[in-house]
Order: sequence, then C-alpha cells, then structure tokens
Amino acid sequence: MTARKEDMGKEKIRSVEQMAVYQARLELALEVEKATRDCGPDFRWLRVQVLRSSESVCANMAEGFYSQYSTEYLQALYRCRREARETMTHLQYAMTTQVIPAETAASIQSRYEEALRQLANLMASIDRKIQERGKGKPGTLLKESNARYATEQNDDMAD
Repeated sequence: MTARKEDMGKEKIRSVEQMAVYQARLELALEVEKATRDCGPDFRWLRVQVLRSSESVCANMAEGFYSQYSTEYLQALYRCRREARETMTHLQYAMTTQVIPAETAASIQSRYEEALRQLANLMASIDRKIQERGKGKPGTLLKESNARYATEQNDDMAD
C-alpha cells in the first residue's frame, strides 16, 4: 500500500485533543473564563453567555470530530465558527461596558480572529475531501458482521 504524498511524515490523529486547532480553542475558552471571573453581579448574565459560547466552540469541534460522516463534521465546524463569532460579540460588549479591560478583550479577540482563520483552513480541507471522496470518513466506521445475528434469528424462528 502506498502512502499519499501529503500524508507522508504525518502521524494519524486519533482524538480531537491531539489537534492543534482544538488545543488553541480550549486555551482560549480557559482564557475567557479567567478574564470574566471579576464580572460584577450586574453582568453575571454576560459571563454566563460568553462562557457558554466559548466552550461550545470546543464542544462542537469534539462532536464533529467523532461524527460518522465528513459532512456532519463540516456542519459541526460551521457551528464552531458561529459560536466563536458569538464569543467575540460578547467580548466586544464586555470591553465597551468596561466589564473586561480593553487590552484583555482585544487580545482575546485577535486570537479568536486567528482561530477563525485556522478553522476556515480546516473546513476547506474537509470540504475538499468531501468533493474528492464523498461524505464518509474512511477508516473510522466499525461494522459488525450480521451473519451471526441472522443465524440466531433464523434459529429462533424455527422454534
């Protein structure tokens, strides 16, 4: 079996946690959590919203990574993009209302911009694979043999 040129020298990623793009999103979510710890009671709702959306980026990426079809993975990544944009909107609001220091919010937002570029590259790569190979994710689906079950079913019917 010959390896494809672009796959040579790359170790196969077996879990979403091995992906640099996932690790960077998780780091950003943790940074958002730290930055919003001092939200006063009047802005507790904002903290909850920004925490949910920032964590959802990671959660949707994980959900998509373990999906059966590449199209499902791609849809999960589109949700990641929406959640990242929502997080950026909450950060902008927090910065404008001075709930978070401007330099902290701006720093996190610029890292989210970079994250969105990385996410766009991943989405484009998956879209290319879908166009080339179809919607399945080769090698990830485990199938069981139905032969034994059919035999057991037939034996039960004979009784």
